[in-house]
Amino acid sequence: MKRLVKIEILIYVILFGVCVFILLQSPLAPFAKNIIGIDSGIYIYSARQILDGQLIYKEVIDNKGPFLYFIIAAALFIFNKNFIGIWIFELFSLFVASVIMYKTARFFADKISSLLAVIAGMLFLVITIGRGNLAEEWALPYISIALYIFVDYLKGNKPLTIVRLFILSLTFVLTFMLRANLVALWGGFGTVLLIKWITEKKYKELIRNVLFILLFVLLCLLPFFLYFYCKGILSDAIYWAYTFNMFEYAPGANRLMSIRATLLNISYIGIIIPVFIAIYMFFHNKTAAHGGVLLALIFTALACSLGHGFWHYYAVFTPLLVIPYSYIFAIIRENISKRKYIFLFILFLVFNSLFIGRQLWLVYHNYVGKSAYALSMEKLTEIITQNTKPSDKILVKGYRSEIYLYSGRTAATRFPYLQHQSYLVKENYVKDAEKALPKLIIQDDLKFADVFNLDSLLIHKYQLIKTIDKIEIWKLKE
Repeated sequence: MKRLVKIEILIYVILFGVCVFILLQSPLAPFAKNIIGIDSGIYIYSARQILDGQLIYKEVIDNKGPFLYFIIAAALFIFNKNFIGIWIFELFSLFVASVIMYKTARFFADKISSLLAVIAGMLFLVITIGRGNLAEEWALPYISIALYIFVDYLKGNKPLTIVRLFILSLTFVLTFMLRANLVALWGGFGTVLLIKWITEKKYKELIRNVLFILLFVLLCLLPFFLYFYCKGILSDAIYWAYTFNMFEYAPGANRLMSIRATLLNISYIGIIIPVFIAIYMFFHNKTAAHGGVLLALIFTALACSLGHGFWHYYAVFTPLLVIPYSYIFAIIRENISKRKYIFLFILFLVFNSLFIGRQLWLVYHNYVGKSAYALSMEKLTEIITQNTKPSDKILVKGYRSEIYLYSGRTAATRFPYLQHQSYLVKENYVKDAEKALPKLIIQDDLKFADVFNLDSLLIHKYQLIKTIDKIEIWKLKE
């Protein structure tokens, strides 16, 4: 018994080490020298503005779900606005996800095979986590918990108690409140469960579970609804977190190109292998659990193809990949000797060497020397601080919201991240700038000159004081 406990502890220690290894590519990691990425920068900026009393979706605007900003705001609040707090939250979140993934893999394989399966799945995050602090990463523990409950019901015959139905509903809502198209897993397994209950004529169970889930989803949504309703920004929240994404941002992508990019990315980054294994699992043994995994993989791929094909979209595949990996590793182990299993482990390392090598390269560049952009950011920050007071507002025209973070200055617009697809941004961005007359205007991206034309304002009220790596810095005339 003690030996089994020691093995479990060792497995958790290894999983924790893998989580640390993956997150060392993050610019938020201790002693990192890299610059915070574009998406992460706007999330952190928005969270800091929330802590300073600004209303998300009204006074500071971005298009992700509210739970994302609340997580980051909580991390900043607990750690006195220090970025390391976000990294610690990320580490805890990823570790919880890894443990739950391991528990799920154990339905299909022994301890060693399950551990290897989780590591293989998590190494996939190396190129999809996007240096961390993205909605897909924060969703991993909730997706993993829901996957465990679904598999435990379909394969472990554990009943869907009221508590488990509540957890399924809560994890669904929290994931939906990170970003609406991250909930493909619930769609895949939900479809399988409906088919299972109907074909087995378990109508009472179907009605009971559906009613409880609907009730719990509404109850879990209620705090968000009440918060935004009481703040008078419910319509703003619905528009930016849902309507804009579904009807303006996603349709703005070339659908054929998005589907093509999804198929190419899935093939290129290794998802195609576990998908083929999942297909084999289902046709070899047509169980509801195997069908749920396959359908969830398909639904997730469809959800990824609705956007613009960014690589970080595919991070949500990670919990699902663990099951095919554990399944195939278990088959291999059952059919080879223990000595040959060592050879399997070597093959496992070789198979994942690209991910491991890529991670080592990312960690190296995160800690050894500063990138050209990091150096230019230092120069830019110095110019901003020399020419403004902490209370002054600045305007960054483009996507580089991290400039606000590093300079310690707030934006002169409600749209610190330039959502150029939104009609509201197009109508109000320039008006915000003209009304606020920011002390400095930093032109980071000139390609939106036709939509967000500040030329008249710059010519009459500003003077160009510096250009750093094609970034123009304009100062308000005295």
